[in-house]
Amino acid sequence: LASLAAVAAGAVALRGLAGVFVPGAGQAAPRGRVLARASEAKEAPAKYVESAADKRLFEQVYVQYAQEYLKGPLYWDPNKLQGIDPQFPGNPITVDGKLTSNTIGNLKTFSSNELAFFSFLFFGIGLYGNYMFNYGDPQFEKVIRDGGYLNASYIVESIFLPISFFFHIACYIQRKNGK
Repeated sequence: LASLAAVAAGAVALRGLAGVFVPGAGQAAPRGRVLARASEAKEAPAKYVESAADKRLFEQVYVQYAQEYLKGPLYWDPNKLQGIDPQFPGNPITVDGKLTSNTIGNLKTFSSNELAFFSFLFFGIGLYGNYMFNYGDPQFEKVIRDGGYLNASYIVESIFLPISFFFHIACYIQRKNGK
């Protein structure tokens, strides 16, 4: 008799679970019945109608957002450039009429002493290349007379002379900025 009662109780329990796993089978849970009745009682919400104040608020927020977006670095536009001499945000070229270290680009991390050393070094190499090309080992006379080739090292060395001038200018800017 005990086993018969257990089988009957199991069948009732399975019938209740069937409604959970198989749609439409068995009775809905008490909570589900309450929710179903509550949803039937509710009416559809009224459709939203935008008022003039809402339109104005949206326009103000949108315009303010657009202005802030244009200030950001998300895209390049000529309207973002500042003044007659364009400067990029965060890297000013001049401050109070004085050149900053941003003017010299990648050399801004060098001190004025290092730039002075490079200026003298490049000036010496460039002067040596020019002297050797024209006077020490005259290349044009050699090419015309012997029919050989120009010594490329003298040409490369002579290019160092104008580079030394730019190192000199960078050294001056760093010295004026106290670096």
